[in-house]
Amino acid sequence: MLRIMVVDDERIEREALKMMISREMEGAEIVTEAGNGRQAIEMAKSEHPDLILMDIKMPGIDGVEAVKEIKRELPDIRFIMVSAFDTFEYAKKVMQQGVKEYLLKPSKKDEVIAAIRRVQMEVDQERKELEDKQKLERKFNKALDFMQSEWAVSLLVDHVQELDLNEWGELLDINFKCGYAIVVELNVQEVDRRAWLDWLKDYVNRHSSDSTLLSPNHEEKLPLFFLTDKIDGEDKNEFKGYILPFIRNMVHHCERNFHFKPHVGIGLPYRSVHQLSRSYYEALHALESIQSDGNVTYKFSSDEINAGNGAMAAFQKEKDLLETIKNGDVTSALQKFEFYLKELSDDTMIDLNRSVSSLNEFFIIATRMINDLGIPIDRFIPYDRVSSYQELEEKSTRLLRKIVEKVQTWRMVQAKGRLENAKEYIEKHYSESLTLEMVASHVELSPYYLSKLFKEKKGITFIDFLTHVRIEKAKEYMLDPEISVKEVCFKVGYKDPNYFSRVFKKIVGQSPKQYRIVLQPL
Repeated sequence: MLRIMVVDDERIEREALKMMISREMEGAEIVTEAGNGRQAIEMAKSEHPDLILMDIKMPGIDGVEAVKEIKRELPDIRFIMVSAFDTFEYAKKVMQQGVKEYLLKPSKKDEVIAAIRRVQMEVDQERKELEDKQKLERKFNKALDFMQSEWAVSLLVDHVQELDLNEWGELLDINFKCGYAIVVELNVQEVDRRAWLDWLKDYVNRHSSDSTLLSPNHEEKLPLFFLTDKIDGEDKNEFKGYILPFIRNMVHHCERNFHFKPHVGIGLPYRSVHQLSRSYYEALHALESIQSDGNVTYKFSSDEINAGNGAMAAFQKEKDLLETIKNGDVTSALQKFEFYLKELSDDTMIDLNRSVSSLNEFFIIATRMINDLGIPIDRFIPYDRVSSYQELEEKSTRLLRKIVEKVQTWRMVQAKGRLENAKEYIEKHYSESLTLEMVASHVELSPYYLSKLFKEKKGITFIDFLTHVRIEKAKEYMLDPEISVKEVCFKVGYKDPNYFSRVFKKIVGQSPKQYRIVLQPL
């Protein structure tokens, strides 16, 4: 709807214009009127019309001065100037203000309506361009959020390739000297989880000077990756001094807004992107160790490592063991676990309670890691009653074997089965606006891992497979001469017939029309 204001010091002129517009113009309405320049300025500020029909010669502030004043604050308003004076000087003054339409009194109805329609076309075109731009921005921001989420997932499981890093870094405009991970835990039940997550993401984006990648949240613990060019990551004390004010402020603002202090585990900084998954597991380990001290709200992984040489050795063995579990290597995992238990017993001086506590922390981290990979596994219930170290060793070894075999089976069988389910889903829903994220959600995999499965098992991308299915279905529809090419386009999930024709020709080697001609009997 085009919103119009009429400005003229003669009431009869205003009424004539209003009647003319209301009778002849569809999609336009008179929202207000004014009898002089001062009123026009005030009404324009309050009503924000799209178009003003402005008389030039009025007592007090004339039309030219009124246009200047209005355009100073509302530059998007358009004007059609109306005057009984056919002089170059008047026309020149209004043209200098960007006014393109100039009508002489008395104006013919056709001239007035034609001028208004020209303005209406300009306004409609600008609105359409703005709407298209906003749609594009929304799609881009959604794609950007999705890409950041996917990169975070790939960092989580250490599946980032250098090509991915270069391409994504360029698109996201991310340069960094080192990266690190933190894990923030919602450690109370009374808080609105969705509201807290939204607040946390917003707080991190607004207050961290580093580039931030937020992983899809897992239960009540949210992994965050930070990529920074402010420090090089070599000096651990420098890193602590750099990140500590941000962590303390985040905890403080969370307490002020939600009345609780979140627990925060902080991993070490690393220069290589391939080591960021290590920083995540360090942050998770530090987070789990907070539970034993009610006065602590955040802890650095380096605090655990710096506890002593024995602790550092056990910590390194634990990280190596977690990597082996993630790969589903049963034999290697059991061997490393044996050494890990020995290191643990030496370090704890055969203190059974300390051994139980350490193994509880380890299995909590291990099962969380498996869930992060998208592999369903029962929640670990910490050991509470163990009569001897031998019993603890036997129980924990059985549990470890069960976990690794679960990973191995899932990688060998379940992943393939879910890929087949994904293919079946695509073949059934190809006519819909399918996305990788939608299909991944249906088969309960992360979008990144599903994409990886397509490349590894089928040698093609998700988009390539979807396109192949759609084009094959299009060939089938074209056997029916009663179905137009445009209808075929919509039936196989495309919205733009021109784009469909280009894709079809690229895959088949012929345009849809050429292909249909070949099908016709001689």
